Amino acid sequence: MNINRISIQDVGFKGIFEPNILITGSSGYIGSHLVPKLADSGYNCIVSCRNKDKQEYLENAVADVNKNKSDKSLCSFVNFDLTDENGLNSVIRQNKPIDAVIHLGGSTYNSESLVNPRKYYDNNVIGSRNLANSLLDNDIKNLLYISTASIYAKPGLGKVSESRMPDPKTPYAKTKYITEMMLNDYKVHGLKSTILRLFNVAGAHGVNDLDIGKNVITYLLNLIRTDGVFTLMGKDYPTSDGTCVKDFIHIDDVTDAISKSVNSVLENKKASGTYNLGTGIGTSLGEIVRKSIDITGKDVKLRIGLAAEGEVPSLVANNSKIMREIGWKPLRNVDDIISSCWQWLLKNGGKAVK
Repeated sequence: MNINRISIQDVGFKGIFEPNILITGSSGYIGSHLVPKLADSGYNCIVSCRNKDKQEYLENAVADVNKNKSDKSLCSFVNFDLTDENGLNSVIRQNKPIDAVIHLGGSTYNSESLVNPRKYYDNNVIGSRNLANSLLDNDIKNLLYISTASIYAKPGLGKVSESRMPDPKTPYAKTKYITEMMLNDYKVHGLKSTILRLFNVAGAHGVNDLDIGKNVITYLLNLIRTDGVFTLMGKDYPTSDGTCVKDFIHIDDVTDAISKSVNSVLENKKASGTYNLGTGIGTSLGEIVRKSIDITGKDVKLRIGLAAEGEVPSLVANNSKIMREIGWKPLRNVDDIISSCWQWLLKNGGKAVK
């Protein structure tokens, strides 16, 4: 028996088992933060992306991880496209044994999906189907899928739980929910899929990160930095200050949750499950503006625009399930997010905003 295939329970103690984890979308905002986190947690990471422009960064990150690892390389790099089924199968076969896959790959913007839905169905649905099929064909049964809270289209002012029936509106949200349903259907084939529905991820781990994503906090802070004008979309929502309320979660809390979820999958605590990944605390966009002014010490030029189409007044996670079953809890707040973003932008000159 290959020792890499022995479970932690079979061995009886930890330390000998170093899981091999394939991460799709490793060059993205979350993926580039996740790889060092998993490496620090003792996982052997197979780092992958299709964006050759970001390949050099990942190769350097892999080298940094490996330099203090004398007995066995902790990270390796592979390049493939999820929409290329034959190429994907070849990479999976060549890198076995793989104990689990974290699926971050795909396209991720609601607004872009409205004007280019074909891209989203190709990258998110077809790509995910190819991956799931390849895993089953290669006897890999553990998959952690990163989904989105955008599938919740009609929440009220209360917190939304996983039992809320999804009603996705944008092509992006639809493709994520379609993939969720497909993965749940694949349980009959033995695929164990854990699904994390991410709320509004923002923040930076440090000033040397690859990027800090394209989110409203990053966008606002970059406009403050460049003396630009920020448009607040809508001022008539039924909330405390009339602006919509969101659940912002720090990237470090997200990578911590993913790491704990992978560990749970490998230890067979849960065969599969769907979890909200948010802080459970709502912050209005008006409050984000006020906090950003306080933290940066700079004013912001502000104008009020029309509410974004399909925007809900409030979207806040009920995160009790992931806290109870996975043993995760958020440790950072909105102030931490804004401060880390601001320091990154000062160091890197706004490269994250295009």
